[in-house]
Amino acid sequence: MDTGLSMELYVKRMSMMVSIVSLVIVVGGAVYLRSAAILVFSLGVVITAILNIVKIHWLKRSIDRATEMEATSGHLYIRGQGMLRMFLTLAVLVGAGFLSQIDIFGLPMLIGAVLGLLTMPVAAYSMALFKPKDHEKI
Repeated sequence: MDTGLSMELYVKRMSMMVSIVSLVIVVGGAVYLRSAAILVFSLGVVITAILNIVKIHWLKRSIDRATEMEATSGHLYIRGQGMLRMFLTLAVLVGAGFLSQIDIFGLPMLIGAVLGLLTMPVAAYSMALFKPKDHEKI
């Protein structure tokens, strides 16, 4: 499927959209919480937003490597890399769950981490808004 975007441009735009969506979540949390808990909430959002940006770059690298392989080994490589990305996401969520048990962090850390994970799908859907403009430039 040809989107008309180079992979580097897509990764750059997707990373930027993840950052913007996480900023919107942090600002929304600040409006809702209006307390010192916003710092812990923001930490959870930032950690998972960074995780999502790392996963975007990791996916690009995986695709680049898989296209150089033969079809069956490339397919297995992509599946294995996908499982590793899911395991990393699970590890971050479990870590946020354990950190939320500490009195300093509490539940806002876990809520921020879960909401931070939503930055990836929201950013992916918002990429469709820029698609026609990108096709005109390229």
